[in-house]
Amino acid sequence: MPALARAGRRGVIKRGMILAAVAMASACAPTVRLPRPQVALPEKFEVDAGTRPSPAVIERWWTSFGDKQLTTLVDKALARSTDVRLSFAELREARASRRSAFAGTLPTGTVNATATRQYTTRLASNVPSINLGGTLPTGDDGSLADLFNPNGAIDSFNVAASPSWEIDLFGRLSATRAEARSMFAASYLDFEAVRLSVAADVATTYFEAKGYAAELENARETLRISRALAQSARLGAERGIVAGSDVDRLETDVATAEADAERAANALNISKRSLQILTGDVLAPLDALAINSVLPASPAVPTTTPAELLERRPDVRAAQARLFASTSRIDIDRAGLFPRVTLQPGATLSGTNSPLGATNLIWQIGGGIALPILNRPALIAQLRISQARGEQSVVRYERVVQTAFQEADRALRGVVTDRRRQAALERAAASSERAFDAKQIGFRLGLNDLTTLLQAETAYRTARNALTAQRTASLQNTVTAFKALGGGWTPARDAGAAGAVLTDNRDHQ
Repeated sequence: MPALARAGRRGVIKRGMILAAVAMASACAPTVRLPRPQVALPEKFEVDAGTRPSPAVIERWWTSFGDKQLTTLVDKALARSTDVRLSFAELREARASRRSAFAGTLPTGTVNATATRQYTTRLASNVPSINLGGTLPTGDDGSLADLFNPNGAIDSFNVAASPSWEIDLFGRLSATRAEARSMFAASYLDFEAVRLSVAADVATTYFEAKGYAAELENARETLRISRALAQSARLGAERGIVAGSDVDRLETDVATAEADAERAANALNISKRSLQILTGDVLAPLDALAINSVLPASPAVPTTTPAELLERRPDVRAAQARLFASTSRIDIDRAGLFPRVTLQPGATLSGTNSPLGATNLIWQIGGGIALPILNRPALIAQLRISQARGEQSVVRYERVVQTAFQEADRALRGVVTDRRRQAALERAAASSERAFDAKQIGFRLGLNDLTTLLQAETAYRTARNALTAQRTASLQNTVTAFKALGGGWTPARDAGAAGAVLTDNRDHQ
């Protein structure tokens, strides 16, 4: 009994030493807390630019323009664009990295198995030939020679398993999984941001092409008018009622109109080629993409609040996910200052069919503890690096939020300004067209001179071109507004990971 008591006391002392070491390590691990991001935003935008559309309209905003060709081009680009395909490949890499990180937190170990068959041909033996009368598993004649020197084939096998399992006492493994989830969420949100950007690029380029098509139509109309006026002036000069200098002036207008038409046609072709590249139709001829000159009315953009940008903008949520990943990395590095406790069980099964063979099972259970003592300064330095990077992530998140608010505010102001400016230009274009028609009638009747007619034609051409440019800009600015407000993707479809991460980690900062 005294011996057992002494052994028990030694066990208590050993356990006490381990607990003391753990306590010392815990007491020396610094606590790190990142500052909370300062992302306070106004309750509402100062301008009201639209209505409250359904979620489907926001998620597929390009359909709200009512242009089937635009919808087809955007859908094709989302499936075939090199930017989208590259981003998807990066997303697949991120998914594989997440699985790898998760696998690293699971029990590890190997299972080794061997099997052999050994053939023996006994040529001679010095073992006495004593008959054992069947009391032992001997050979055919029951002699000691057959017992110790078996003759023929002998089969043997060995199976050994040696797993290792780290007990997550201080949260290192759970923090590793949290970091992996956050990084995958950020990659997924980056993928959605690329898709949003590609859709916006296609729509912007498409309306640019339609604007050039309308500009080309205006240039051809101007050329027609200029040629008609020049023809009238030449007839007037032949009759002596129009000066030769006026004819030269009108011929100059004809040449200028021809140059403008060529410029608009070339710009239209460049935009069409850009569209073909965006949609993956690089080998298609330009004539395969027909662009008409009809500029549709700009749809209403969604009424929203600045706070909704934190949920709807994929770039904002990606920055948030990376912030969560930074906090998880701090937890990982901090947990590295604590001891690591592992369980190391093992089992071996072996057997042979030799006369003296047997089947044996040997199993064991063990454990280990690793105390980071000598490398503690390096681990603390790594923790400080992670802390600094986490603080950078906080600032980056604040900057992304501020940039998102600035872009949304600017886009909404642009939409409101476009509406007012376009309404004024529509009135100006209608008035100048009526004035030009009246001056043409007066010129034919001899009531107006050529200078008055040319002034009216210049005013009409200027107003018409300004209206076309404004309609094009209004459509493009509406696209920018949809993009700035986070339209073009479905926040609820977070690939099974992003949404959970962004919800579960909010209190982790």
